Amino acid sequence: MRQQTHGTLGWFDALSAEAIPKEWNPEKADRLRRDAFSFLSLPDGSLLALVNTGAKAPHAVALLGSEGEARTVANSLEEFLLLWSQGETEIYDLDDEDGASGRKALASWLKEKKVKAPKAKDFDFAAWLDGDAALPPTAEARAVAVRTFTPTTVMKKLGPKTQRLASLFGQRADAPEVIAYVTGVLGKKVPLSTSENNDSVNVEAAKHGVELVFSHDILNDAYPPIPKTSKTFIPYVSYAWVRAGIGENVLGVPWKAASEAEVTKLLGPPTGRRAAFTDEDELTVAYWEYSLDTEAHVWLELSFEDSLSVTLSVKGGGALMRYPDVTTGLFVGYAATRGLLDTSRFPAHRALLAAVETRKAKGSEFVRQALPRGLWDDHLRDVPGLREMAWRWFHNMNGLWITADLKKTFGKRAGPFGHDEPKLDDDTWDAVDKAAPILDKRFAAWLKK
Repeated sequence: MRQQTHGTLGWFDALSAEAIPKEWNPEKADRLRRDAFSFLSLPDGSLLALVNTGAKAPHAVALLGSEGEARTVANSLEEFLLLWSQGETEIYDLDDEDGASGRKALASWLKEKKVKAPKAKDFDFAAWLDGDAALPPTAEARAVAVRTFTPTTVMKKLGPKTQRLASLFGQRADAPEVIAYVTGVLGKKVPLSTSENNDSVNVEAAKHGVELVFSHDILNDAYPPIPKTSKTFIPYVSYAWVRAGIGENVLGVPWKAASEAEVTKLLGPPTGRRAAFTDEDELTVAYWEYSLDTEAHVWLELSFEDSLSVTLSVKGGGALMRYPDVTTGLFVGYAATRGLLDTSRFPAHRALLAAVETRKAKGSEFVRQALPRGLWDDHLRDVPGLREMAWRWFHNMNGLWITADLKKTFGKRAGPFGHDEPKLDDDTWDAVDKAAPILDKRFAAWLKK
């Protein structure tokens, strides 16, 4: 090409072949340094690497994220250059509008040189990094594979494009219907896997008015994580923003609806109102919710604040404590004795829950057996304000924080990661009783009289 002004092709700090730093992944450093090398550095510290995928396959381009993200960008260097020229690498610093003129020049050069992407099998860098050893399907995964879907009357009222999109929700990324839609309709690639470091992947097709989210981490008991390798998972279609580019209205509401009153005239009164952000109290957003599939827990939401917003999702909870510790057990014990838990959520553990309610078992015992994926907000009763309050309290928002309250109650000590933690080693009932006064203060509005 020739020398280019910095930023002409996007924002990157260096274009040079270098060994991948061992610090990026000490456990896999030897394999990475043997079979890959970095060739482009991004401003946030992320790297792009060429990876030797096998004897009869081209080198693939992979992203080594600064926060541990690992994913395939392209199945070959040629494919990467073509994607780069189109602004479709899914890497913001390379697809940024500032690089449009440079990408146009790159596209012309690729055309002049007749560069084409070779045919290659889709490469899953995250699974490769994990050793590619596929795990046998679990009983839960087999149950997901045979799940039936039960569309509602509202689903049948959707236009054909939105209905087809909605029918994909809850399906695995490797389902033929999902692959056909993402590759054939959207012209995009299906994410092959997700991981703990990268639990969701967005696929945006702006021209089609669709932005999909694939995730293995739907907090819904009907959607267990499906292992692909020891550290990667097969994701589900879990969420989507639907926009005007889809080419049809949703339930008859025009995309340029100018007011809540206009939407209400078409759909009736809103299902409810909520704050625009979780740390706000003013209920400024009106929303209309509709179940689309009772078996798959698929929901449609139209909302209006300043403009119309439409989303599709698999209904799931929010993580209050993803990785439970002794404070989780203490809270669960307290919540069980104060009537804060939604007892209908635990049909397989009724006896154990009853034992906790009568103080014959500790909250941590219930957490170990009934909450293998952590404590979620919808494990609490569905009453106005309770789940919102718990969310703020567990996530240090609006001056509320479980850790601060428990440090005040039990004292503090240095934690394993350099932060102070409550001086608490066991969620005994004496500990629960000691914490009860401050917890009663926090949750007074929802305690059963």
